Amino acid sequence: MKPICFPFTYISKPVAEALYACFGKTIVYQPSSKNIPEEIHKLAERGMLDIRISGKPEKKDEEKLSAILKDYIAWANLHKGSRGIQLDYFKAGRNKIPFFDDTSASQIKADIEDITGENPARKEPDPVFNARLFLSIAQNFDMQNDKIVRDMESFEAARMDLIKSLKGEDETSPVVPGYGDEFKTGNLADYDYMIQERVEAWALLMCCDTMQYRDEMSGLFVTSSRQAIDYLLDKTPETENVFSIDTIPMVENQVEKTAKWSKGLMEHLQMVAESSRPLECENFTIVPDDIKCETKVSLSLYLVPGASPLEYFSRFIRFDSTCGEIEKDRVKFKNTLIGHIGISA
Repeated sequence: MKPICFPFTYISKPVAEALYACFGKTIVYQPSSKNIPEEIHKLAERGMLDIRISGKPEKKDEEKLSAILKDYIAWANLHKGSRGIQLDYFKAGRNKIPFFDDTSASQIKADIEDITGENPARKEPDPVFNARLFLSIAQNFDMQNDKIVRDMESFEAARMDLIKSLKGEDETSPVVPGYGDEFKTGNLADYDYMIQERVEAWALLMCCDTMQYRDEMSGLFVTSSRQAIDYLLDKTPETENVFSIDTIPMVENQVEKTAKWSKGLMEHLQMVAESSRPLECENFTIVPDDIKCETKVSLSLYLVPGASPLEYFSRFIRFDSTCGEIEKDRVKFKNTLIGHIGISA
């Protein structure tokens, strides 16, 4: 069993490294096979991520999505703020394809074709396609934010080096307390934009994927977003806290001790997800403490008892009639595990 990251399709390098420190390789969904970010490819090549395209979209849908996304980005660039594309422009029409509302030129053209009989059978919007489109736009938004943060980190590092040079200090001089705190992934509020809509669109892709890849399904879903985990917990009062750890070492190359710990953790969590009886996880709150590293990962894990992943995440899908077709009972997991990771120095 591999963990699945939610509800984002773009994962920054620090988050991917934190996930790898806890669980090993993590699955990340992509809304399209034609627009996978370069950073995601690099992390997959390093063995940290397993890229998955949900539902095997048809080539014509992939091309259509790419074309609409290109037009949307060009349009949004005309209305962007100082920090790039803003999702405010997309929020109002989440269930519609952009540029196709009642006042748009494309809608007027379609209405004329209806009257003249040139467009006798206009298709209803495809919820899965719209979910892919929404997540693609959200992905671009997240990529922009990540680039801004990395640029700010580089600028701040250069500024601190200049100050040290002017003061005659060397590289071993102590860092100012709190330096770089505003750039830590856990403090990037923009990544938490439109969490409810992200969870809903992502859940639809996940449910479609499990119908196609039952042998590769997972019972563990992890996020780096505090708002995302709080949203799920608020909607799931029966959730139980399994454990919380804040001392997991994050090293550049996973060493034998941490690899053994994460492998053992995943094997036990699979048993927890499959079991109809409660199982203890106390042994896994003890992590290797003799590994020297500056960065630690925190992990909070929660159990949704008696709800398979399909059944659980389908609760968050309101607008798709295909949810009734999801075979919620034909799964091996009797419970769902959801987790939150954080990064601290």
